[in-house]
Amino acid sequence: MARITGPLRRGVATARTALRRTRRGRLVLLSSTVLGLIVAPFASGAVSTGAITGGARNPTANTSSSYSKETQIIGSVAQGQGGVAANTGGYVTRQSNKSDSGGGAIYGCRAKPGTEACVSANNLNNGDAFRFQTSPGANTVGVFRFGLDLKQLVDKAPFATNGTAVVANLNADKVDGKSAEDFAAKTDLDTLVPKGSLLFAAVGADGAIAANRGVPAHGKATVATDGNGNEVFTVPFSGDLSACAYTASPTDVNATTIAVAPGSDKSTVVVTEKGSTAYGFHLQVTC
Repeated sequence: MARITGPLRRGVATARTALRRTRRGRLVLLSSTVLGLIVAPFASGAVSTGAITGGARNPTANTSSSYSKETQIIGSVAQGQGGVAANTGGYVTRQSNKSDSGGGAIYGCRAKPGTEACVSANNLNNGDAFRFQTSPGANTVGVFRFGLDLKQLVDKAPFATNGTAVVANLNADKVDGKSAEDFAAKTDLDTLVPKGSLLFAAVGADGAIAANRGVPAHGKATVATDGNGNEVFTVPFSGDLSACAYTASPTDVNATTIAVAPGSDKSTVVVTEKGSTAYGFHLQVTC
């Protein structure tokens, strides 16, 4: 049995004195109960699992002590009920920090891969399992990070999901690790021409464009004469063609194409025909 010292010893002595002084044993039962309550916790080394003490470590101040069973807090509180004010509440427990430095709650564990997560929000019905909310003025709603340094990049997925539907308003910066520039060239007008595209235009002698791919709606080539007396066609397209290749094939045996080059605005192709007579041609643009 554990040795009793200090205030506890004085309490036991007081209880024994009361026992000796009683004449009819009226205090026998009461004193025995008091003695048992005082001595039992110290004699057995048991950990109290009663009320939780605010502002202190629970179950005790001894950091080596811990609960060995779940501490369950179970309730049945309807939405908008159970709060201090009318139409508030709806949660079984509430933790709030009034300091403007944050810190409403922290949950820690030492889970190994393949074991339970530190925090689990499991909805047994069909409603949402969690919600993260902040004011519209915040820079982000929250952070997923590996370690403490957000600037240290880690080549791992921040989360996993088996949902395959598109998330509304979610703007992905990369697809399979590639940026938009890896798939398409970008113009000053923010229009894109996918790499590997084949654009074309059937251009008439008057600049009218019939069948085409990549020409703006109702687009038409301009026809002019250069300083050497040659006919020059400027054919418009909807994207940046500066990284593309061009080929023009005359539709008349008498026509001679002497030059095909990108226009100065990067979204047109300039076709020059020899002589002062304009002829139609087919233009191909490969990007």
